[in-house]
Amino acid sequence: MVLNSIILFLSAILGGISMYLFPSLKEKKFDYLLIFAGSYLFSITIIHILPEVYAQYSDSFQIGIFILIGFALQMILGVLSTGVEHGHIHHIDKDEKYITPFVLVIGLGVHAFLEGTILANPVSSGIHNHAGGILFGIVLHKIPAALALMVIISAYTSRMKAVFYLIIFSICSPLGLILASFIGNFHVFSLKEMSWLYAIVSGSFLHISTTIFFESNPKHKLKLPRLGVVFLGALVAILIEMFF
Repeated sequence: MVLNSIILFLSAILGGISMYLFPSLKEKKFDYLLIFAGSYLFSITIIHILPEVYAQYSDSFQIGIFILIGFALQMILGVLSTGVEHGHIHHIDKDEKYITPFVLVIGLGVHAFLEGTILANPVSSGIHNHAGGILFGIVLHKIPAALALMVIISAYTSRMKAVFYLIIFSICSPLGLILASFIGNFHVFSLKEMSWLYAIVSGSFLHISTTIFFESNPKHKLKLPRLGVVFLGALVAILIEMFF
């Protein structure tokens, strides 16, 4: 848990401050990295997270409902974060006056907190599979998300405040991991309630990964390099699950 918490924290911190260390990054697009991350996250959700959730709780209908809740929740959070969790760098539109750096961090932070919980694997949950593949997927999309967050909020506030917001965002996933481990190991939540939580996170992952697919190809044209990256992301997820 400690090592995973450190990795989650550092991935966000390093992703965010890379804007200052390598200023040219904010001018670049990371389409292929985002597509790879989206494909990997989608695949790891399908072949790892969902099978575990369904295996631990027999009421598949309830699990399905909570997956839909997680999908809808991420849609709402995406409004607050303006889709920064997808890693896309953009300026806030004039009709989005309600969006402030604080609101961005709230929307992004809630998602980060939830994704951290999926790594808990408390003994009482009955879920013991290695979470390294999930951690890799979270880090893959957290780094460009942190960079996008810093590029956006740096245009509206000072560097010191921007770094402060980055730190707040960076501790959200470790906090989710630590809290979920505590409530699981000390039986604060039952197996049923832990399964609901993981189903919600699964729905969130499905929303983010599929949104990345849609945004990467808005005109729905077949582009072989992008398709190749999608297959590569899925293949890596499968290989990690098979051998690690």
